[in-house]
Amino acid sequence: MRAASALRRVFENGYFALFMIAALLLWNGLMLTLTLIPAPDGALGQFTSDFRRWCLNYDEHTGSVDWVYAIPFVTVPVVLGGATVAVYYRQLVAAARRPLALFGCLGAALLAVGSAGTGLYWMSDAMPPIAQGQQPGTPLAFPAEQLRVAITPPAFDLLNQDGERVSLDRFRGKVVIMTGVYSTCPHT
Repeated sequence: MRAASALRRVFENGYFALFMIAALLLWNGLMLTLTLIPAPDGALGQFTSDFRRWCLNYDEHTGSVDWVYAIPFVTVPVVLGGATVAVYYRQLVAAARRPLALFGCLGAALLAVGSAGTGLYWMSDAMPPIAQGQQPGTPLAFPAEQLRVAITPPAFDLLNQDGERVSLDRFRGKVVIMTGVYSTCPHT
């Protein structure tokens, strides 16, 4: 019962809201930094380039990102922050006047966002191979056994590159690679 009471106090006295606002501001700062600041050399620069290319559809030739991807990274925290301020306004004002609470919530938010950013970086391919548990200079292991499947396809005909109808029965027992056309969200 005591733990539930303490948890309820965190939500009622504005500490959670203060933590939330600080975390959202720090997260937005991290996203804007990854989006707008030139990528440095080394592993951090590689991570920044990969983040821009995969998360923001970065075009290396023009130096631009697809803002359809980038806008949600910035607007979602702004909307959540606005909702938090609207719901917890009085508690936020009261909590912000207490220096110990203010620094505690800011410190917790910095720790949370720093841990999330470090986790993103640590799990990325930009980390040196030794940190990923392999010898430097060796290629990443190909997970062939995990990718291998044995599915019997239904009977149907395909068109080959010459426009001729081809049945998969002709290739039974052989490895067949089929390609398709992909589309990304803004370019369907």
